[in-house]
Amino acid sequence: MKISKIAKPIAVIGAAAVVLGASGCSDTTWSFKTDAKTLSNGEWIYYTYAAYNSALSKVEEENYDGKDIETRTIEGKTGAEWIQEEAKKTSLAHLTVEKLAAENKVEIDKSVVKMYKSQYSDYYKMAESLYTSLGVSEDSFADINATYPYVSNQLFEYLYGTDGPKAVSDDEIKKYVTENYTDYYYLSYSLTKTDDEGKTVSIDEETLDKVESKFADYAKMLNEGKTTADVETQYKTDFQLGEDDTVPSRSACEALDKNEGISDDLKKAITDLKEKTATVVKIDDTQYMIYRGDIKAKADSVGSEEADALSKSSVLYSMKNEEYKAYLEEEQKKLSYETNDACLSKYTVSRTVSIIQSESQK
Repeated sequence: MKISKIAKPIAVIGAAAVVLGASGCSDTTWSFKTDAKTLSNGEWIYYTYAAYNSALSKVEEENYDGKDIETRTIEGKTGAEWIQEEAKKTSLAHLTVEKLAAENKVEIDKSVVKMYKSQYSDYYKMAESLYTSLGVSEDSFADINATYPYVSNQLFEYLYGTDGPKAVSDDEIKKYVTENYTDYYYLSYSLTKTDDEGKTVSIDEETLDKVESKFADYAKMLNEGKTTADVETQYKTDFQLGEDDTVPSRSACEALDKNEGISDDLKKAITDLKEKTATVVKIDDTQYMIYRGDIKAKADSVGSEEADALSKSSVLYSMKNEEYKAYLEEEQKKLSYETNDACLSKYTVSRTVSIIQSESQK
């Protein structure tokens, strides 16, 4: 079984905090703990596995198999040292969030936690053989990938939500959306196709003429007050799509400059448009009908019950995520925790790498 890089480390925050005490006892069931949370041995193992995958991504070598990762130099350290430190950072990041959530009495809905854990059961089963060999139980896997992100999100909402200690006002949110977001919609149609020999060729002139004509009609519809839903209904009729077929379109209100999935030329075409205006544009081998909406109206709708309203949580995340991470970094430096040296000595980086390599040969 070929092992792929399916695990990614949870956001790494800050440097290691001061250690209160270390345990030399033979109990290896836990790795790190505070008075709010104890991480299991399986969670430590998982974090070494995630750090191993991160280390692989830092080796600029095609088809690198990771066999000698422990002796490779990564950011001035041996691979083994780097993985160990990275795993410890992510472990302490986890404990920091749990500690802050407990101290601030952040509401944690156990039914939601249970639901998220259930959803991640299938992901665990996708690599169950590897996780079992490593010593990562399904509960440890779910605690890291389901519970921890949920608790972190709840902590974020507590801090920046209504009446929180770092609450963001509605006016600040509206100002941020107005200054940083773009409301847009577009239809697209590829002007190339694959022929019977597998070659990419241009579409025929008749189809090209139809696309150009219909897309101009759609822009006119929007400029005359029709909705994007009207446009998509007409598109399905014009191009003989079924009622349940998907129209090649995108509708979003976001910080467009941060969307790496849209070409710079398309971004420029959208932002060059006046608001509440539609037009057609051809970019490379694709025909577009683009529309730029009224950003003020979108800003006013944040958190409302309107069908296409922006989520307040998503806007807060865009506004405050970097600040939140910096806050966690500072709090992590203050964290008091215990380390179980017996656990870390038993479940070493070398052990993790050896098992991964062995599993990859199956």
